[in-house]
Amino acid sequence: MHTRVIEFSVPDDHAGRAAAIAALALALMLGSALIAVAPPAHAKVSDPTCVPRTASIGWQSAVAKAKTALTTALTQMGSGHYRKASHQLNVMRHNTQVAHTKATGLIGSPPTDPESDDPPGVTAVLKVGALEHKVATALVPLFSEQSGHRLGRPLSRGLKQAVACRDAMLSKVIALKPGKRDDYVDGLSDTLSTYDKELTAISSELAAGGLTDAGRTTLTRARNVVSATQAAMQKVFGGGERSPSTAAANIRVAFGHD
Repeated sequence: MHTRVIEFSVPDDHAGRAAAIAALALALMLGSALIAVAPPAHAKVSDPTCVPRTASIGWQSAVAKAKTALTTALTQMGSGHYRKASHQLNVMRHNTQVAHTKATGLIGSPPTDPESDDPPGVTAVLKVGALEHKVATALVPLFSEQSGHRLGRPLSRGLKQAVACRDAMLSKVIALKPGKRDDYVDGLSDTLSTYDKELTAISSELAAGGLTDAGRTTLTRARNVVSATQAAMQKVFGGGERSPSTAAANIRVAFGHD
């Protein structure tokens, strides 16, 4: 943030001093107003980081493609095929964007199946959130490795997108009216422990040697976003009550074991 210094020359005459004081008061009021409306440093639902250029497939297919690309990228990195790994990380990131955009668009939508009371956004949010958790935990340990140094940009872009876009998606859920938000309580309250896992992994990586300056910056920013997401989710869903019959099912959905 840049600070603008405003200098005033106060005249000797009474009328001039009064005018100068009034101008100073106005400047201070305007400065306060600008500070008050400054947007938070979180990704928005419409942030270019989260929105793909094209989105011709549904969120289910996008989640599957992103997972496959992530697995392939890790294999290519292990084999030293860094150009191919970089391409797969970009494929992963694109499909994660598609999944995020499609799932976010379903938040708050009514059930489409006349025989079901389940809004379509619930499963979509859980599945896409699980994907973004998978991406984060897979990429974080790579930043201190030599292979990770060769792929610093795609790794950083993938990690920052995963945590920032998830934050934006969950912020939209949190902003729902209580009646609609209640549909998400069972599933999202079962995912709260995932943030501790991510923060532990990030802190361990930051304490390790071998990080580049860019990698350390990315991890620090990711930790800040995850911490903010965790705090917001804990506040809203930390006391969520779940029936025993639905808790196990929601865990399976959240972590892809359905």
